[in-house]
Parts: sequence; C-alpha cells; structure tokens
Amino acid sequence: MLVWLARVSAVGAWAVLSVAIVWAFGLGGGTRQPLTTLDTLGRIGIGLLWLRVAALWAAKAVRMWTRRRSRRVSLSKDRTPLRSRVPMTFDAAPWVWVRLAAVLLLLPLAAALPCALQETDGGEDVRALKNAGAVLSTATVVGVTDAEAVEDSDGVLTHYDSDLELVLPDGSRITAWGADTYAEPRTDDRVQVLWAPSAPQLGPLVRTSDLSQHVDTGTTIGGMRLFLLLFFGVFFVCFVVPLSVAAEADQLHDLAWRPLAQTALPLLATALFLWIRPLLTGVGIGAPESILPAVFGGFAIPLLFLYIGLALRALLD
Repeated sequence: MLVWLARVSAVGAWAVLSVAIVWAFGLGGGTRQPLTTLDTLGRIGIGLLWLRVAALWAAKAVRMWTRRRSRRVSLSKDRTPLRSRVPMTFDAAPWVWVRLAAVLLLLPLAAALPCALQETDGGEDVRALKNAGAVLSTATVVGVTDAEAVEDSDGVLTHYDSDLELVLPDGSRITAWGADTYAEPRTDDRVQVLWAPSAPQLGPLVRTSDLSQHVDTGTTIGGMRLFLLLFFGVFFVCFVVPLSVAAEADQLHDLAWRPLAQTALPLLATALFLWIRPLLTGVGIGAPESILPAVFGGFAIPLLFLYIGLALRALLD
C-alpha cells in the first residue's frame, strides 16, 4: 500500500508540476496577476512530493520493524546482510529510463521558469495597468516640465527623468509623471506609452525599458526565456544526462526509493516555490531589478546541483 502511495503521488506530482511549469513558461508578458491557478497547482504538486517522501519513510520504517521481528523468531544461522530495498516491481530498465527521461525533459523548463514569470511582472505600476487592461500606444509630447539628466555612479548619462504632458491617439491629454527617456524630451516628440483606457486615473507610463512585453500578446517563448531554455537544456544534456546514463538502471531505481536521498527534492522544491511565489501572487515584489538574481541564478543553480548530485550518488553507489 505504501509503495503504491509513493508511486501514485510521484506520478501525480510530475503531472501537476508539468502542467504548471509548461503553462507558466508560455505566459505572455501582458498576463494579469495574481496567477491563482498556477499558485494552486504549485502547492498541490509540492504537497504530492511531500506525500511521496512520507510514504517512502513509512515504508522504510515498516521494513525495519518487519526485519527486527523476523530476526527475533528466526533460527537461521545465515548472517548475510539484508539490503534495504523496495521490491523491484517496475524495475525493468525501459521503465527506469522512461521515468528518468520524463524528469530530465522537464528540468530545463523548470530552471528557466522564473525568467518567464519575471516577464509577466514589471512592478506595482505596470501590474495595476495590466489588471486594468493596459494597451501600448504612441503619444505626442505637448509639454515638458522638470526635465532632469540622470547619471550613473561613473558620471555617465543614462536617461532623462521628466513630467510629460501627452496627447494620446484618441485626442485625450494625460500627464506621465516621472517619465524616463534616453534623449532629452522636447515638444512634438513621439514616445511609447503604456496606459489603461478604462482607468485613466492610473496615469500612463513612459520608460526606457521595452513596455511592449507587458501587453497581452498571447503565448511566447522568445527572448531571454528561450535563451535560458536552450542554455539549461545543453547543460543537462552535457552533464546530468551522461552521469545518469553511466549509472546502472537498478542503481537509479534503488536511489529513487531511498527516503533520505529523495527528501532533498521536496525540500528544495518547497524553498524555490516560496522564492518565486511572489511572481505568482504579485505580492511582496519590489522593483523588477531586485529579483533578477533569483530569476537568472538563484533558482536554477540549486536545481542543477541537486540532480548532478543524485546522478553521482547513483553512479558511485
């Protein structure tokens, strides 16, 4: 019963997390937050991972108890140590490699996932506009006030910060407070502006960054997320796959049933899920640049090292 509980929860976790990861990876930048369904799928998937580990630990406890009991009543002189192993049902090599391939195919997507989620968020102002139905338009500058050149720590001019009075395509006038432009803004300049026609009180945004990524354009895997997907895909093919293939199928199968080794997966998955959860809920996110280390490095590196470690464990066992 415990063995089947571990199997079913493992399949369920893989299925739920696969849907969540692939879905989130393909979200367009204009997707509105919170991403409640993805948050729910993530919590279900993490819960199933913990259920699997609990079943593995319970199965191990039952085996140890049964072994002690059999030793008390056994009159055998055989001192051959018993291996702590789950019966090798479904241990045929093809099944082992299918299970391994299913996980390895998902890992590059999982490693690159935070980049896709980060593209759905542009900070509190962008989030409010998107939730109100943001559109991207080209507006004409009819007034400029408080234009100020902004320099970096080396004294290099990076952009201009100013308040711009704009005429939108529908003829209405609106003021963009704290607009950022590469060049000093002047009357009759045309600028890209992100605004919500249904909520003009939110004001428009003029930024030096690409605002088009925050408009709903449907599913996309272009840009940085595609680069990261290819990068992590090559990484897994060059490092994780060879180490895993070098191990014997029975070693991989045996490792999959060791509760101590398998506990590392839900621990890491829980920590990383809590790390990226603000990108799903839209709560607790600072400026976009403040989460870049987590997006481009902090999530993927532990995941990569975990599976390299598990592959080495199976190979050296």
